[in-house]
Amino acid sequence: MAGPINIDPSKPPRHDPEFGTATHADVAPFLGIMRVLREPTVAPAFTRLITGRVEEADEAPLAHLFEEICTLALHRLIAEDLLFDAFAIDLYWDRLKDTVMQVREQSGNVKFCENFEVAAMLARAYRERRPHKQLANL
Repeated sequence: MAGPINIDPSKPPRHDPEFGTATHADVAPFLGIMRVLREPTVAPAFTRLITGRVEEADEAPLAHLFEEICTLALHRLIAEDLLFDAFAIDLYWDRLKDTVMQVREQSGNVKFCENFEVAAMLARAYRERRPHKQLANL
């Protein structure tokens, strides 16, 4: 029996983010994500995150929510470019990273939010390769 597979998030991701891969099949999962982010129990925390006013009590639940969302992308159940174009996954990671590391240490769960972390690296590469839309030649 094979041993556990370990991914070292300090190493470069195994693949580059894909561009132009969104299809009509991505619409339903994307709309589902948008609905979750607008749920009354989630929307206030998400608003605080995107406006730079995230509260300590928001951090672990938001990180886990983005873990779930990013898992869809990493398993290719929603196109990465659609997710990275709509959400600042890398910036969310930057804001929530300290809490994730703290939860990993306290819980002993080194895999906590690892898909969020990997997706953040891919999202950062996506952001670096794509100019701001106002600057792009549309």
